[in-house]
Amino acid sequence: MSKREDFVAKKMESMTLEEKVGQLLTFTWRGAILTPSSIEQITKLHAGGLCLEPYAHETFKNLYWGNTQYDKNFQKPADYFNIALTYFEPQNYGISVTPEEMTEALNKVQKIAMDRPSGIPLHITIDFEGDFKNDYTSGGIRQFISNMGLTAIGDPKLTYKVGLTIAKQLSAMGVTQMYSPVCDVNINPNNPEIGIRSFGDDPKICAEHVTAIVKGYQDGGIAATAKHYPGRGDSATDAHDVLDHCPGDKQRMNEVELVPFKAAIDAGAKCVMTAHTVYPAYDPDYPATLSKKILTDLLRGELGFDGVIVSDAIGMAAILKKWPLPKACAMAIKAGVDTILLKADDESRAQCFFGIKMAVESGEIPMERLNDAVRRLLLMKYDQGLFEKAGKGDPKKTTAVARNKEVIDFSWEVARKALLVVRDDQKILPLSKDKKILVIEQCYFYEFCGKDMYSHPHMFCEQMTKHSTNLILDDTKFHASDDDLAEALELAKQADLVVMTNWNARIEKNGNNQHLVKALKEAGHTVVVVTNWPYAIGVTEEADAVVCNFSASPDSIRISADLLFGTVKTCPTTKMPVSNN
Repeated sequence: MSKREDFVAKKMESMTLEEKVGQLLTFTWRGAILTPSSIEQITKLHAGGLCLEPYAHETFKNLYWGNTQYDKNFQKPADYFNIALTYFEPQNYGISVTPEEMTEALNKVQKIAMDRPSGIPLHITIDFEGDFKNDYTSGGIRQFISNMGLTAIGDPKLTYKVGLTIAKQLSAMGVTQMYSPVCDVNINPNNPEIGIRSFGDDPKICAEHVTAIVKGYQDGGIAATAKHYPGRGDSATDAHDVLDHCPGDKQRMNEVELVPFKAAIDAGAKCVMTAHTVYPAYDPDYPATLSKKILTDLLRGELGFDGVIVSDAIGMAAILKKWPLPKACAMAIKAGVDTILLKADDESRAQCFFGIKMAVESGEIPMERLNDAVRRLLLMKYDQGLFEKAGKGDPKKTTAVARNKEVIDFSWEVARKALLVVRDDQKILPLSKDKKILVIEQCYFYEFCGKDMYSHPHMFCEQMTKHSTNLILDDTKFHASDDDLAEALELAKQADLVVMTNWNARIEKNGNNQHLVKALKEAGHTVVVVTNWPYAIGVTEEADAVVCNFSASPDSIRISADLLFGTVKTCPTTKMPVSNN
């Protein structure tokens, strides 16, 4: 037995059943404020990890995608208890938390974990994919372009460096695991959930960049998580809303969906995240998250993955509409999942803990399966050195990493290289300062803003003003309301042309600003669009000129304005990364 295996074996010998069950649960921590509930999920529910989220507060009044995850029919065992509940309003504004402050906050929660009888540190996870999917944005931390933007640039060495740079920033704060890369091959251009989160629609190119970024993350100290296994690129629905079925047969799956996951495994990815999707070719009855055939037989057996299997957020409607949360947690563990991601409100967390515990006590989940999951999680923590270094982050070093000039310059370089002029038949670009321009900016999601001068809701207008003061500045909701539309049409009468953003994001169910583009064109105005989305709803055909930057992160937004005025040029090797746009 190796030293690492011996250490983990001895640790497991001293663990109670409750401690083992808790290790399998990754709870969210919203914001950076300690509340009784955020403490007790570590101390009373023995949490194995925390997932950082950009929202303001922990609160049991928060609905997850409009749903409560509490199971009203749950049969509580005799030893049932609940943790403290927090009654904050989830809509309250968040705060800006600097990298230094986040490091201090993560040190605190790791100390709470290490002071438990088990002495086991937490894995600290985050979504940080680029574009809108960055769950920590404060203090000037550099956010990067989407995966599809990296494919547009077409340089795997640069993709590796992006992964390495992101990992160095986050690991300095105390983050240990990334819910990335997205390995889905986006062969459906109307996919509402994946889109530019994917590296594209070519499995081989996706695999090449997946390999690069996995190595970058892990060389930077972060455990990479390949998702959403075995692939959601052919979906026309969002798993947050509905359970989908992937139509591919085994040959198609092997030649398309599974290719990037095989690459991630070969690259040494420490984790794989499951998809809440049914794949009839392998299992017609259960989604991958709950399927032994897909997780144990295919992923462990045929593909040879020996790392940690992570569930996607278990409370999505794709699962919750059919299986109550506590039961779904137990089913997932039984099928082969090692850690459950619970983006749940406070009141359901104890139910999930006891749902798994009762399944072990009844024999539904064999003790061997529980121990196997715990062993894998502890081995990952051991390999990352968390038993020695967890909770010992240096806040001053964190700030230095996040604001390093090389990092800042590199972020700007990547944003510039991803710029693509999709259409400019009338040769409107570069813009003339002699023209009166109406600038319309969609209001960025407040939760995903850093709430500081680097990352705020009016970055595009701010940068446009650096080039010209001959502007009328306007904003709209992410999906312009009727009042927004009426105001824009009235203001456009005073301008020679309109420059507007047309970002697209899966979290906005009403859509983007394509309807506003159409309305302005119908009124006879010249319209220039800046978008992150290379598909039709982003590069809307009505616009006279379109720039795609593949990202609504701060540097991408700002450098798009620079391109419009001609102070930066596009990279000649950058090209459209998808063929079915």
